[in-house]
Amino acid sequence: MASVMDQKVAKKLFEEGAFLVLLDVPEKVEFGIDYNCWNVGPLFKGVKMIPPGLHFVFYSAVSREGQTAPRTGFFHFFQRQEVFVKKWSPFAEELTSNEVTDEMVERIRLNVKDLDRSLAPYPYESLKKWASLTNYISKDVLERTQPTCGVISSVTEVESEEFSMKDRHAVQMKDVSLDESENLDSSSGGSIPGGMFAGVGQFPSVQREPAKPSTDLPELKYKAHSVLRLSKVPKQRYPAGATPQQITQCNLDRSYALTSMLHALNSDEKQFLGELQMSFVCFLIGHVFDAFEHWKELVRLLCSCEEALVTHKDLYGNFITVLHFQLKEIPQEFFVDIVSKTNFLTITLQSFFSNLVSSSSVDKALVKKGMQFKENLTKSFKWDFDVEPEDFAPTIVDV
Repeated sequence: MASVMDQKVAKKLFEEGAFLVLLDVPEKVEFGIDYNCWNVGPLFKGVKMIPPGLHFVFYSAVSREGQTAPRTGFFHFFQRQEVFVKKWSPFAEELTSNEVTDEMVERIRLNVKDLDRSLAPYPYESLKKWASLTNYISKDVLERTQPTCGVISSVTEVESEEFSMKDRHAVQMKDVSLDESENLDSSSGGSIPGGMFAGVGQFPSVQREPAKPSTDLPELKYKAHSVLRLSKVPKQRYPAGATPQQITQCNLDRSYALTSMLHALNSDEKQFLGELQMSFVCFLIGHVFDAFEHWKELVRLLCSCEEALVTHKDLYGNFITVLHFQLKEIPQEFFVDIVSKTNFLTITLQSFFSNLVSSSSVDKALVKKGMQFKENLTKSFKWDFDVEPEDFAPTIVDV
């Protein structure tokens, strides 16, 4: 975890950097901050010299057999010389503030130098990369989009309706009717372990009718406090009362949907870009797959607009920069659909580049930046944006 940095930078970070103090973290736990990840040793108690600003702290418990648990983490805006304390909960296998008191934090602050040998220096060499991926994630963006519990988990918590003994008996009686004349043996029913399915008991394996999906089983749903609160991409692509011609136009050009989404964000384009970065980082580092799906939705929306290229040129100029840094972090084959073998990004960006050059109203500087981005992608990933996708090619009919 140790790294070499310029002495002037080291001195500045020593004077201004924040401290992340982690108590009772077991050895071998997978721990990371921003774009760096390690397995901790027996002396580890946190990180020092953390540059002020937004950072993402994450971890995974590791069993004695070496099995790594799903990743969990949290964002935090570190202040200058802040001492931020978390404690490991062996029961929940997570970092928590529940047992951290103000008196404890103050005591650690006054004696933080005593922990120096157990605090790893922040890996400064990766700061620029981290900043390029998060520079639009403001406090407002974070507060609006992160789960209300403040925890980013790669496995979203679910809850189920608890069954009472009376309810359970009713389900059993509905599914199976024990008739003495039929000599049905229901003693081989399987059981579902507790935990996530707490309250669900034994269900008989013999039924009068072929098995059907039961509507009486508890319905699993995400716990609201643990879900990322990302914006909804408008499903309504055209304004109310639109003519058939306008409906067709809005389905070809999704500028209306983009404008509607920006309006919901108080027309703040930085909020949109911040959410684009938030969803990407939550997937890339937090391992949240739903965040990746949302990121794709936002990219697809931006790349499906024509009029917005003129009315929101600054948004698109910044979008190109944001996407440039994001694509440097993921291998190209990741975007290939394993079923159709098509590349989501090449198809989506092909439409974007085509829209850029098809209108004479688009800002020339934006067109130039877009074409440079296209050339860079072609050179880096060997993507060909000039070949028409098979789905759009004309169908040849033999007569």
